Amino acid sequence: MHCDLYIPDFFSAEGLPSAEGLAAAETLIARGRRRRIASISPEAWLFERFGVARQRDWPVAPYTLLADGGAPERDYWMRADPVHLQVGRNSLGLADSAAFEVSRAESDALVETLNRHFGQTMLFYPMRPARWYVRLEKAPDMQTTPAAAARGLAIDENLPSGPDAMRFHALMNEAQMLLHEHPVNVEREARGELALNSIWFWGGGAIDAANARPFSTVVGDDPLARGLALAAGISTRALPGDADSVLAALGDEGLVLVVLDLPREAQLRERRAALERDWFAPLLAALKAGRIGMLTLHLCGADSLLEVETVRSDLRYFWRRRKPLSAYT
Repeated sequence: MHCDLYIPDFFSAEGLPSAEGLAAAETLIARGRRRRIASISPEAWLFERFGVARQRDWPVAPYTLLADGGAPERDYWMRADPVHLQVGRNSLGLADSAAFEVSRAESDALVETLNRHFGQTMLFYPMRPARWYVRLEKAPDMQTTPAAAARGLAIDENLPSGPDAMRFHALMNEAQMLLHEHPVNVEREARGELALNSIWFWGGGAIDAANARPFSTVVGDDPLARGLALAAGISTRALPGDADSVLAALGDEGLVLVVLDLPREAQLRERRAALERDWFAPLLAALKAGRIGMLTLHLCGADSLLEVETVRSDLRYFWRRRKPLSAYT
């Protein structure tokens, strides 16, 4: 088996690279063949792996819709996710679903209000409580920013741009007025939770035939990775708790992609311990034992992506000494 492990925010701003206690990760990086490339978004990385071209946006919506059980067919879809806009000193900031939980009942109630107002001109489909979609008759001429990329930033520079953007700015404003004093949000604020007071349009496109089948199996909970795999006819598996479970389930052959995105709410110490205990240490042991023929790490940072390819024979090169992860940032 050749295993590719992709961790979108490994070299995160919260200080993971300077941590101690990641001996297996340090060993794999030190002994393998490294290359550093310019950082690209998780969306771009996944689409490029599957040979799917960018449209005006990376067409996230139809692929995540497929993963969520929908039927994108050849229609144009756009994500229209519920978000929280926070009033700052000089601007509005955005919080997406990484910062809050939303129930199915809350999602359905909010969408019912939106659909009653917008009618057939724009129907919202809440395929998941925090993932909403709209289907459009034709592709708008504009570019958007993923909600995750706009997280915590002033929204002015991340709003849709292009000739058709003002229409969607107006739609967002209408939605904000509808959601501002919605009973769901009144109740959320009374509980001390963030109100779902706006929607965020992004990731529009139509599904395209995959030009590549780069993996035999995709393991992960990321809806885009799962949707791309489904469109390409590749089997998918939910992310288990550790690498040993992946290896036990998949056998000895194939090229496997594991997309690992640890919970953001986890404490740093917990995240470091989980990575080492559940993923890096078992993968290093499997490489030593010959259960894996090759392990490729894709470790993302703010400015670059570190790729490390390691085979069993590399582990004999003891003179390639371990370094702290901070040496690779």
